[in-house]
Amino acid sequence: MGVIQPGTGCGYCPAMATQDMSARLARMGYGRARLMLSLVGLAILAVLVAVLLVRSVDTTEVVATLLFAPIFLLLLWFGLPGGLIGAAAATGVYVVLRADAIDAVGWGEFSALIVTRAIAYFLFGAVGGWASGTLSMSLDKLDLYDQVDDLTGVNNARFLLTDIDLEKARSQRYQTVFSVSFLAIDAEAISALPARKRKALLRQLGAKLDDGIRTMDRVAHGYDGSCHRIATILPETAGEGAQVFQARLEEQIHAFLAEHGAGGATVDGDIVTVPGDDDALERHLAEWKAIDQAEHATPRT
Repeated sequence: MGVIQPGTGCGYCPAMATQDMSARLARMGYGRARLMLSLVGLAILAVLVAVLLVRSVDTTEVVATLLFAPIFLLLLWFGLPGGLIGAAAATGVYVVLRADAIDAVGWGEFSALIVTRAIAYFLFGAVGGWASGTLSMSLDKLDLYDQVDDLTGVNNARFLLTDIDLEKARSQRYQTVFSVSFLAIDAEAISALPARKRKALLRQLGAKLDDGIRTMDRVAHGYDGSCHRIATILPETAGEGAQVFQARLEEQIHAFLAEHGAGGATVDGDIVTVPGDDDALERHLAEWKAIDQAEHATPRT
Protein backbone atom coordinates (compact mmCIF):
# COMPACT_ATOMS: atom_id res chain seq x y z
CA MET A 1 0.00 0.00 0.00
CA GLY A 2 3.00 2.24 0.46
CA VAL A 3 1.51 4.27 3.31
CA ILE A 4 4.85 5.11 4.87
CA GLN A 5 7.54 2.86 3.47
CA PRO A 6 6.48 0.90 0.38
CA GLY A 7 7.89 -2.55 -0.03
CA THR A 8 9.03 -3.06 3.55
CA GLY A 9 7.02 -6.28 3.97
CA CYS A 10 8.77 -9.63 3.70
CA GLY A 11 6.42 -11.11 1.05
CA TYR A 12 6.22 -14.87 1.44
CA CYS A 13 7.95 -15.95 4.63
CA PRO A 14 8.05 -19.62 5.76
CA ALA A 15 7.79 -18.60 9.40
CA MET A 16 4.64 -16.58 8.70
CA ALA A 17 3.18 -19.50 6.73
CA THR A 18 3.81 -21.82 9.67
CA GLN A 19 2.17 -19.33 12.02
CA ASP A 20 -0.84 -19.14 9.73
CA MET A 21 -1.22 -22.93 9.63
CA SER A 22 -0.88 -23.12 13.41
CA ALA A 23 -3.48 -20.41 13.88
CA ARG A 24 -5.94 -22.24 11.66
CA LEU A 25 -5.41 -25.46 13.58
CA ALA A 26 -5.90 -23.66 16.86
CA ARG A 27 -9.02 -21.94 15.57
CA MET A 28 -10.43 -25.31 14.51
CA GLY A 29 -10.32 -26.34 18.15
CA TYR A 30 -10.02 -29.83 19.57
CA GLY A 31 -13.74 -30.51 19.15
CA ARG A 32 -13.64 -30.14 15.38
CA ALA A 33 -10.26 -31.83 15.09
CA ARG A 34 -11.58 -34.77 17.07
CA LEU A 35 -14.66 -35.04 14.89
CA MET A 36 -12.54 -34.95 11.75
CA LEU A 37 -10.20 -37.63 13.11
CA SER A 38 -13.18 -39.78 14.13
CA LEU A 39 -14.67 -39.69 10.66
CA VAL A 40 -11.36 -40.42 8.95
CA GLY A 41 -10.48 -43.24 11.35
CA LEU A 42 -13.87 -44.90 11.07
CA ALA A 43 -13.77 -44.62 7.29
CA ILE A 44 -10.38 -46.37 7.20
CA LEU A 45 -11.66 -49.09 9.54
CA ALA A 46 -14.74 -49.59 7.35
CA VAL A 47 -12.54 -50.11 4.30
CA LEU A 48 -10.41 -52.62 6.20
CA VAL A 49 -13.48 -54.56 7.35
CA ALA A 50 -14.84 -54.58 3.79
CA VAL A 51 -11.58 -56.10 2.56
CA LEU A 52 -11.77 -58.79 5.24
CA LEU A 53 -15.34 -59.63 4.24
CA VAL A 54 -14.41 -59.85 0.57
CA ARG A 55 -11.60 -62.23 1.50
CA SER A 56 -14.09 -64.34 3.51
CA VAL A 57 -12.15 -63.98 6.76
CA ASP A 58 -13.65 -65.69 9.82
CA THR A 59 -16.60 -63.66 11.15
CA THR A 60 -15.15 -63.59 14.67
CA GLU A 61 -11.95 -61.98 13.38
CA VAL A 62 -13.96 -59.42 11.43
CA VAL A 63 -15.80 -58.51 14.62
CA ALA A 64 -12.46 -58.41 16.45
CA THR A 65 -11.27 -55.84 13.94
CA LEU A 66 -14.44 -53.82 14.45
CA LEU A 67 -13.63 -53.68 18.19
CA PHE A 68 -10.91 -51.15 17.36
CA ALA A 69 -13.70 -48.63 16.63
CA PRO A 70 -14.92 -48.16 20.24
CA ILE A 71 -11.29 -48.03 21.45
CA PHE A 72 -10.60 -45.33 18.89
CA LEU A 73 -13.62 -43.27 19.90
CA LEU A 74 -12.91 -43.63 23.63
CA LEU A 75 -9.28 -42.54 23.27
CA LEU A 76 -10.33 -39.52 21.22
CA TRP A 77 -12.88 -38.47 23.82
CA PHE A 78 -11.07 -39.44 27.03
CA GLY A 79 -7.40 -39.73 26.09
CA LEU A 80 -5.16 -42.40 27.60
CA PRO A 81 -7.64 -43.58 30.28
CA GLY A 82 -10.36 -43.98 27.65
CA GLY A 83 -8.00 -45.90 25.36
CA LEU A 84 -7.02 -48.34 28.11
CA ILE A 85 -10.60 -48.88 29.24
CA GLY A 86 -11.65 -49.48 25.64
CA ALA A 87 -8.79 -51.96 25.18
CA ALA A 88 -9.79 -53.90 28.30
CA ALA A 89 -13.42 -54.03 27.19
CA ALA A 90 -12.47 -55.11 23.67
CA THR A 91 -10.27 -57.88 25.05
CA GLY A 92 -13.14 -59.10 27.23
CA VAL A 93 -15.54 -59.10 24.30
CA TYR A 94 -13.05 -61.02 22.16
CA VAL A 95 -12.64 -63.69 24.85
CA VAL A 96 -16.43 -64.03 24.99
CA LEU A 97 -16.55 -64.40 21.20
CA ARG A 98 -14.03 -67.25 21.44
CA ALA A 99 -15.62 -68.85 24.50
CA ASP A 100 -17.41 -71.67 22.65
CA ALA A 101 -14.29 -72.61 20.71
CA ILE A 102 -12.20 -72.52 23.90
CA ASP A 103 -14.69 -74.83 25.62
CA ALA A 104 -14.53 -77.20 22.67
CA VAL A 105 -10.78 -77.50 22.13
CA GLY A 106 -9.22 -75.94 25.21
CA TRP A 107 -7.47 -72.70 26.10
CA GLY A 108 -4.11 -73.71 24.68
CA GLU A 109 -5.28 -73.56 21.07
CA PHE A 110 -6.38 -69.92 21.39
CA SER A 111 -4.11 -68.48 24.09
CA ALA A 112 -1.56 -67.07 21.64
CA LEU A 113 -4.31 -65.54 19.45
CA ILE A 114 -6.07 -63.95 22.44
CA VAL A 115 -2.83 -62.58 23.89
CA THR A 116 -1.88 -61.14 20.50
CA ARG A 117 -5.26 -59.47 20.18
CA ALA A 118 -5.03 -58.08 23.71
CA ILE A 119 -1.56 -56.66 23.05
CA ALA A 120 -2.82 -55.02 19.84
CA TYR A 121 -5.82 -53.50 21.62
CA PHE A 122 -3.76 -52.15 24.52
CA LEU A 123 -0.99 -50.80 22.31
CA PHE A 124 -3.55 -49.05 20.14
CA GLY A 125 -5.39 -47.65 23.16
CA ALA A 126 -2.22 -46.51 24.94
CA VAL A 127 -0.40 -44.96 21.98
CA GLY A 128 -3.57 -43.47 20.53
CA GLY A 129 -4.68 -42.12 23.92
CA TRP A 130 -1.29 -40.50 24.50
CA ALA A 131 -1.35 -38.96 21.02
CA SER A 132 -4.87 -37.65 21.58
CA GLY A 133 -3.88 -36.03 24.86
CA THR A 134 -0.80 -34.49 23.26
CA LEU A 135 -2.92 -33.07 20.45
CA SER A 136 -5.34 -31.58 22.96
CA MET A 137 -2.54 -29.89 24.93
CA SER A 138 -0.88 -28.64 21.74
CA LEU A 139 -4.09 -27.03 20.54
CA ASP A 140 -4.55 -25.44 23.96
CA LYS A 141 -1.11 -23.86 23.66
CA LEU A 142 -1.71 -22.75 20.08
CA ASP A 143 -4.99 -21.16 21.09
CA LEU A 144 -3.35 -19.43 24.04
CA TYR A 145 -0.53 -17.93 21.96
CA ASP A 146 -2.42 -17.43 18.70
CA GLN A 147 -1.55 -13.96 17.41
CA VAL A 148 -2.28 -14.31 13.68
CA ASP A 149 -5.55 -13.21 12.10
CA ASP A 150 -7.03 -15.95 9.90
CA LEU A 151 -8.74 -13.60 7.46
CA THR A 152 -5.86 -11.29 6.58
CA GLY A 153 -2.68 -12.94 7.84
CA VAL A 154 -1.63 -9.88 9.89
CA ASN A 155 -1.73 -9.67 13.67
CA ASN A 156 -5.01 -10.34 15.47
CA ALA A 157 -6.88 -8.77 18.38
CA ARG A 158 -4.95 -10.76 20.98
CA PHE A 159 -1.65 -9.44 19.65
CA LEU A 160 -2.96 -5.87 19.59
CA LEU A 161 -4.13 -5.96 23.21
CA THR A 162 -0.84 -7.40 24.42
CA ASP A 163 1.31 -5.10 22.31
CA ILE A 164 -0.50 -1.94 23.35
CA ASP A 165 0.02 -2.89 27.00
CA LEU A 166 3.74 -3.22 26.29
CA GLU A 167 3.81 0.07 24.40
CA LYS A 168 2.05 1.84 27.27
CA ALA A 169 4.58 0.48 29.74
CA ARG A 170 7.43 1.56 27.48
CA SER A 171 5.91 5.03 27.10
CA GLN A 172 5.60 5.46 30.85
CA ARG A 173 9.11 4.22 31.56
CA TYR A 174 10.92 6.30 28.95
CA GLN A 175 8.51 9.25 28.81
CA THR A 176 7.83 8.72 25.11
CA VAL A 177 4.70 9.16 23.03
CA PHE A 178 2.94 6.75 20.70
CA SER A 179 -0.23 6.80 18.62
CA VAL A 180 -2.68 4.20 17.41
CA SER A 181 -4.64 4.50 14.18
CA PHE A 182 -8.07 2.87 14.36
CA LEU A 183 -10.13 2.24 11.21
CA ALA A 184 -13.53 0.57 10.90
CA ILE A 185 -14.55 -0.70 7.46
CA ASP A 186 -18.25 -1.43 7.03
CA ALA A 187 -18.43 -5.13 6.21
CA GLU A 188 -21.64 -5.08 4.15
CA ALA A 189 -20.02 -4.39 0.78
CA ILE A 190 -17.27 -6.93 1.43
CA SER A 191 -19.69 -9.58 2.67
CA ALA A 192 -21.74 -9.20 -0.51
CA LEU A 193 -18.83 -10.51 -2.60
CA PRO A 194 -18.63 -14.21 -3.52
CA ALA A 195 -16.82 -16.23 -0.85
CA ARG A 196 -13.69 -16.85 -2.90
CA LYS A 197 -13.38 -13.23 -3.98
CA ARG A 198 -14.02 -12.01 -0.44
CA LYS A 199 -11.32 -14.30 0.94
CA ALA A 200 -8.83 -13.14 -1.68
CA LEU A 201 -9.66 -9.48 -1.02
CA LEU A 202 -8.99 -9.79 2.70
CA ARG A 203 -5.73 -11.68 2.20
CA GLN A 204 -4.52 -9.06 -0.28
CA LEU A 205 -5.59 -6.29 2.07
CA GLY A 206 -3.54 -7.87 4.85
CA ALA A 207 -0.48 -8.14 2.61
CA LYS A 208 -0.79 -4.50 1.57
CA LEU A 209 -1.22 -3.33 5.13
CA ASP A 210 1.86 -5.27 6.19
CA ASP A 211 3.88 -3.93 3.26
CA GLY A 212 2.86 -0.33 3.88
CA ILE A 213 4.11 0.27 7.41
CA ARG A 214 7.49 1.03 8.91
CA THR A 215 9.47 -1.81 10.49
CA MET A 216 8.74 -0.41 13.94
CA ASP A 217 4.96 -0.18 13.35
CA ARG A 218 2.51 -3.06 13.95
CA VAL A 219 -0.84 -3.58 12.26
CA ALA A 220 -3.74 -5.78 13.40
CA HIS A 221 -7.11 -6.81 11.96
CA GLY A 222 -10.27 -7.91 13.73
CA TYR A 223 -13.78 -8.70 12.53
CA ASP A 224 -16.73 -8.12 14.85
CA GLY A 225 -19.50 -9.26 12.51
CA SER A 226 -20.39 -5.82 11.18
CA CYS A 227 -17.01 -4.11 10.73
CA HIS A 228 -13.52 -5.06 9.68
CA ARG A 229 -11.36 -3.21 12.19
CA ILE A 230 -7.77 -2.21 11.48
CA ALA A 231 -5.47 -0.86 14.16
CA THR A 232 -1.91 0.32 13.57
CA ILE A 233 0.45 0.99 16.47
CA LEU A 234 2.78 3.89 15.65
CA PRO A 235 5.61 4.08 18.21
CA GLU A 236 7.21 7.46 18.88
CA THR A 237 4.63 9.14 16.66
CA ALA A 238 2.69 12.18 17.87
CA GLY A 239 -0.85 13.09 16.85
CA GLU A 240 0.08 15.20 13.83
CA GLY A 241 2.19 12.47 12.26
CA ALA A 242 -0.48 9.89 13.00
CA GLN A 243 -3.12 12.04 11.29
CA VAL A 244 -0.98 12.17 8.14
CA PHE A 245 -0.53 8.40 8.26
CA GLN A 246 -4.24 7.74 8.70
CA ALA A 247 -5.35 10.14 5.96
CA ARG A 248 -3.12 8.36 3.46
CA LEU A 249 -4.18 4.94 4.74
CA GLU A 250 -7.89 5.75 4.41
CA GLU A 251 -7.37 7.06 0.88
CA GLN A 252 -5.54 3.95 -0.22
CA ILE A 253 -8.01 1.57 1.43
CA HIS A 254 -10.86 3.30 -0.40
CA ALA A 255 -8.98 2.87 -3.68
CA PHE A 256 -8.16 -0.76 -2.90
CA LEU A 257 -11.77 -1.64 -2.05
CA ALA A 258 -13.08 0.08 -5.18
CA GLU A 259 -10.57 -1.81 -7.30
CA HIS A 260 -11.78 -5.12 -5.86
CA GLY A 261 -15.52 -4.56 -6.16
CA ALA A 262 -16.28 -3.27 -2.66
CA GLY A 263 -16.19 0.43 -3.35
CA GLY A 264 -19.41 1.09 -1.43
CA ALA A 265 -17.80 0.27 1.92
CA THR A 266 -17.49 3.19 4.31
CA VAL A 267 -14.29 3.69 6.28
CA ASP A 268 -14.37 5.52 9.61
CA GLY A 269 -11.20 6.41 11.46
CA ASP A 270 -9.90 7.70 14.75
CA ILE A 271 -6.47 8.53 16.12
CA VAL A 272 -5.46 8.23 19.77
CA THR A 273 -2.17 9.47 21.17
CA VAL A 274 -0.73 8.36 24.50
CA PRO A 275 -0.27 10.03 26.84
CA GLY A 276 -3.29 12.27 26.45
CA ASP A 277 -6.01 10.14 24.88
CA ASP A 278 -5.96 7.30 27.42
CA ASP A 279 -9.74 7.20 27.87
CA ALA A 280 -10.37 7.08 24.13
CA LEU A 281 -7.80 4.29 23.83
CA GLU A 282 -9.63 2.24 26.46
CA ARG A 283 -12.92 2.65 24.60
CA HIS A 284 -11.35 1.29 21.42
CA LEU A 285 -9.64 -1.54 23.28
CA ALA A 286 -12.98 -2.62 24.74
CA GLU A 287 -14.15 -3.33 21.17
CA TRP A 288 -11.00 -5.31 20.44
CA LYS A 289 -11.34 -7.28 23.67
CA ALA A 290 -14.82 -8.35 22.55
CA ILE A 291 -13.34 -9.52 19.24
CA ASP A 292 -10.61 -11.46 21.02
CA GLN A 293 -13.13 -13.14 23.33
CA ALA A 294 -15.32 -14.13 20.36
CA GLU A 295 -12.34 -15.56 18.46
CA HIS A 296 -11.21 -17.71 21.40
CA ALA A 297 -14.54 -18.63 22.92
CA THR A 298 -14.97 -22.03 21.21
CA PRO A 299 -15.47 -24.65 23.92
CA ARG A 300 -13.10 -27.60 23.88
CA THR A 301 -15.67 -30.31 24.52
